[in-house]
Amino acid sequence: MCSPPRLPISVQIGTYAHQIAFVLVMILITGAHKAFALYKAIEEGISHMWTVSAFQQHCNTVFVCDEDATLELKVKTVKYFKGLMLVHNKLVEPLYSMKETRAETSHSKKPYSD
Repeated sequence: MCSPPRLPISVQIGTYAHQIAFVLVMILITGAHKAFALYKAIEEGISHMWTVSAFQQHCNTVFVCDEDATLELKVKTVKYFKGLMLVHNKLVEPLYSMKETRAETSHSKKPYSD
């Protein structure tokens, strides 16, 4: 079984950035021991001491974290992002149910009749 990475991995795309049509950055932060890093990444300004904070200016960055990682965040920040998640789920859930309904109806049709 693989253990989670213990050191940060830095990837520089440099001159290749103009060749990439769409760049999505996903930052995974888990555990209470990373709570301060998440706080520095999203609640404070951009700092050279916390390079992850530079992603505040990237238009396609997604932070994925667990409850423990949010311990250092302000309550209103956590409520804001949980509210976004609820709205997202309300919008996406009907799409999944429509997809399941279509799948069920396509399986119930017999390709050949007797």
